[in-house]
Amino acid sequence: MLGHPDDFVPVNGAINMKPGFGPIPADQLIPWCVIALFNIVIVNRIFGAGWIPTILCIGWGVATWWVLTGSDASRFLSKFHSPPSWCYGHLAYFTPLAPYPDLNPRKKIQKRAKRRKTPKNSRNRPRVNYF
Repeated sequence: MLGHPDDFVPVNGAINMKPGFGPIPADQLIPWCVIALFNIVIVNRIFGAGWIPTILCIGWGVATWWVLTGSDASRFLSKFHSPPSWCYGHLAYFTPLAPYPDLNPRKKIQKRAKRRKTPKNSRNRPRVNYF
């Protein structure tokens, strides 16, 4: 009857699998049929194109639908993402509710230079920072 508690219990491997027909997921069959019928009616019958353009349009529609609604689309599409290029900005933050500030640093330096009176011989000396 019941085996020893240390014995292996057989488990069905198909329990966690999604239903499908080979590589085609079962939840995609109805939308793919609608896409195929729509393309046959529009491309082949109304526009009068041949079967090669019709099949190409069906393939394009099916592939687009599969990428947009598939369960693991992000795993496939993430391969084509380029990593972001980060750069540093040197602008000061200002709130959008305040008046627009003057961001040109040269004007501020010129205003400070006009206000400050320094002796002529001190302008040519380099500034030394020890710490």
